[in-house]
Amino acid sequence: MANHGALVALSIALILRSLTFPLVRAMLGEVPLEVILTLRFSIAALILVGYWFVKGKQLPKGRDFWITAFSGFCCVTGYQLLSTHGVRTVASGPASVLVDTMPIFATILSVLILNHRPKWRTWTGLIVALSGAALIAFGESGGRFEWNLGVGLLLLAALIFSFGTIAQKPLMKRYDFLGITAISFAAGALAMFPFAPNLITTTKQIPLHHLATIGFLAIGPGALAYGLWGHALSKLPVAKVSASLLLIGPLTFLIAWLFFNEVPAALSILGASVACAGVWLVHSDQHT
Repeated sequence: MANHGALVALSIALILRSLTFPLVRAMLGEVPLEVILTLRFSIAALILVGYWFVKGKQLPKGRDFWITAFSGFCCVTGYQLLSTHGVRTVASGPASVLVDTMPIFATILSVLILNHRPKWRTWTGLIVALSGAALIAFGESGGRFEWNLGVGLLLLAALIFSFGTIAQKPLMKRYDFLGITAISFAAGALAMFPFAPNLITTTKQIPLHHLATIGFLAIGPGALAYGLWGHALSKLPVAKVSASLLLIGPLTFLIAWLFFNEVPAALSILGASVACAGVWLVHSDQHT
């Protein structure tokens, strides 16, 4: 298979990113979330920029540079902050399904902006996968859902991440994915700093084991995962890469089950199975 390497990279990225929520949740209450995010993405940006410097890859120039920076603001700063504040007023189950609308937005934008033409398998698979995510949400929240500001913030987070993904896709035909990822992460990390004004003071008070966790989040689910994600995005259609994000929920359940003894509800297990089936259907579409 021509894209075997990209699929392997995408699989590893998804597994790494599924570690994020359980690890971040373990630190909440002791470390402010904005500080966790700023430290994590700043360290990840330094790693990516340093790796780019060693490799000597070409960076985007002129207008392409600013488009890449914009994508970083969307995928890192905008997405993280909007989703963070959104989940404060929306239960975690419904919040996850709202964020999981991102593949729908990304596929629609790829049709409107990039002139992609996904076939019926892709659209059907996205609907099936999103239905699975909805089952997970109801299984974890007991069916409770309320419309409030948080709902709008989560939908906006999904939309802005989609814009960032679409902005990167054409650039990856002209530049190496490593340069794109390095610039986008650096721009996103810089834009995080105003939201953590007491960063230095707070960092000095963080327990060593939490600093180690943040370091791991920066290296694994951060720099490595997003680097592999960038490689996959440069080789695969937007619809397939974005739809694969719907697997993060089932993977997170598995990790929480194995390592934190958090047994998911039966409805959540069914939803995870449906989500996996939907993602498989998207990837079985040979026309995208």
